[in-house]
Amino acid sequence: MTIEPQEFRFNSGRLSLDLPATIRRRASTPQDVLATSGAPARWLRDAFLTQGLLVLSSPEERELLALRDTIWNLADAAAGQRPLPEEAVAHLNKVASHALAVPQLDAASGRTRLIADDPFRTALATVARDAVELLGGPQKAKIKACAQTDCRMLFVDASRSSRRRWCSMDRCGSRAKGETFRQRHAGGAHEHSGA
Repeated sequence: MTIEPQEFRFNSGRLSLDLPATIRRRASTPQDVLATSGAPARWLRDAFLTQGLLVLSSPEERELLALRDTIWNLADAAAGQRPLPEEAVAHLNKVASHALAVPQLDAASGRTRLIADDPFRTALATVARDAVELLGGPQKAKIKACAQTDCRMLFVDASRSSRRRWCSMDRCGSRAKGETFRQRHAGGAHEHSGA
């Protein structure tokens, strides 16, 4: 049995940073995982922002991608301890201003359902509000970029020591340690051959 690789990553520590993580290897050969047909709607579903798979129009997909760019620009500035770009802040605030879903109790099941007039805009507002809380709160200082030179994925360092270096120990951390090991042994082999 083969296990399919996960289409999207949700390991940044914040929903709002998971959206910019849909561009992989940003610092070398960027791979946009939202570029395939239907991927933006699948991301919203897999992030538990919609109850099913929405059918998104091209303008709606562009809105999602614009929010992704906005969050990247703001979070990257925060990680680099630079001032937040005003245009990006204005865009984020505008998207965050849309109404969120309203919780309603279902009499038959006794469960809560979330009702939204516009599920797409509600999903975007949820992501944008998470970014507002992140960038305006104490976790802003914990936003870091992956130390793997070709990755640059942003994440919240929630480690006790605040010394987390990679977006994922399984991916980038493992690659970095493997490269260090190979360099160390290549140097040792070179030294032995010259003796």
